[in-house]
Amino acid sequence: MKPLFGRVHFVTLAALVLAAPAVAQQPGPVDPATAAVVRHLLDLTRAGRLAVQSMETMIPSQRAAMPQVPAAFWDAFLAHARRDMPQLVDSLVPVYAAHFTRAELDQLVQFYESPIGRRLAQMQPLVTQESMQAGQRWGQRIGAAVGDSLAKAPAKP
Repeated sequence: MKPLFGRVHFVTLAALVLAAPAVAQQPGPVDPATAAVVRHLLDLTRAGRLAVQSMETMIPSQRAAMPQVPAAFWDAFLAHARRDMPQLVDSLVPVYAAHFTRAELDQLVQFYESPIGRRLAQMQPLVTQESMQAGQRWGQRIGAAVGDSLAKAPAKP
């Protein structure tokens, strides 16, 4: 059996692999009115739930790719992600505020409150899941084609 330190180190590395890349510079504070609009927008778009669903979709392939990571880690990881989703939303508020003006945020809210905006928000999890599956199939085809091409290429000295 591997030492506990190695397992803990590897589990920590696995968590980092699943996490989004760190932002080099954090946006500044957001005024409360803009923060409220961003939170409303994130609620309308179901951003937190979509992020957790994306993780749930990716975990099976991560489990398969890293069988040495205990199943309990993945289960606990997802449980924490679901429980701590409000923290993700909190971290997205300054990001949206930094990239959209208040007027743009108001327009986005107006769109997502419209029938087509509500429909987009409703369908986005399914579209995202199916898009990820299509991307995986596409990547597998590319990998197989490149592998076949390299296998058929004459060996270099």
